[in-house]
Amino acid sequence: MSKRGKILLPLLLLMVMTGCWDQDSLKDARLANASAFDITSEGEIKQTLEIVDDSESQQGSNGNEVHSGTGRSVRQSTDRIRAKVTGDIRFFKYGMILYGNKLAQNDIYPYLDVLYREPDYPTSHVKIAIVDGDAGDLLHQKKVGSILIGDFITKKIKSLEELCIFPEMTLETLLPPMLDPGQDFTLPYLYKDGEEIDARGIALFHGQRFNGSLTTEQAPLYIIMSGKWNKTARFVKKVHPGPSSNPRNYVTYEANIAQIKRKLAVKVANDSQIDVNLHIELPVTIVEYAMNHLQEKDTIERLNRKLTDDMTQDAEQIIKTLQQSGCDSFGIGRHLIAHYPVLWKSLNWNKEYAQVRFHPEVKVTIVGSGVLN
Repeated sequence: MSKRGKILLPLLLLMVMTGCWDQDSLKDARLANASAFDITSEGEIKQTLEIVDDSESQQGSNGNEVHSGTGRSVRQSTDRIRAKVTGDIRFFKYGMILYGNKLAQNDIYPYLDVLYREPDYPTSHVKIAIVDGDAGDLLHQKKVGSILIGDFITKKIKSLEELCIFPEMTLETLLPPMLDPGQDFTLPYLYKDGEEIDARGIALFHGQRFNGSLTTEQAPLYIIMSGKWNKTARFVKKVHPGPSSNPRNYVTYEANIAQIKRKLAVKVANDSQIDVNLHIELPVTIVEYAMNHLQEKDTIERLNRKLTDDMTQDAEQIIKTLQQSGCDSFGIGRHLIAHYPVLWKSLNWNKEYAQVRFHPEVKVTIVGSGVLN
């Protein structure tokens, strides 16, 4: 073939090609940036959507609409919202899903099933959280300052994940533990305080039901105990007697994330008693300590002992809350399935998990004290 023919052939093919038959035009798309689900007093699903325009003419307009619809299924509630708005609703791949705590106390899977079955629904980057109260109320706020409400909540969750206050979870990573009989899961827990959207802590699930929570103060240590820490974990402890209002009686310290060591071991005795040893080595840097004297060896040793004792007690309380809630988020059941399958088949794990003996130890070692001596 001549050089001219090699050039004309591709051009001819481009002229006769009609494009993909299933190409989906975004011209009239409306983008669902955040969705919230609640249960009504009649037992119906109430879905609330924050919708923004996805057309080029609307980019940068920084506007949104919030619409609600009810139904006996998630799909039906979505269709009823579609009947109220113009354009085709699409779901943002970096979006957010909120569930009210009353709905989450039921089996949460029926409200997620359609999202996993729908091939066009994004899952890999979609954040998910529980709300203390009606989740739809958060979206009806529409904006926080100049930031659209969906963007604000998503950014808030990501920043609190980095601070080890929220567990890092997406719609995609939620599915395996939700369907695993040997492991439970946790989710971020939010609430609305007047015009503020604040962190309540961590929502604990037993099976597929919301069944308890940890506070924001307990959250960083829990995240470390789970073995899934992120960029920063900061703690404040009262280490001196005296008035709680005196900041000199407190120390603020951060975990040296790269140096944390965690070891979890599950042992089964001849009488089938299950023991779990959880050892954490936690190197920390002092970031605030008004009493100073950190150049003195005795002060460092005393603080090491005090913080080790206090954080080990905190770990014991966290485990107590997990067992009371039936939340096996450390995957002890999964370990039994893998290493003790015969025992696992004989267990009623819903009852036996509360009888597991945990032996936590958090060894704190101060390795830095800033530049002030």
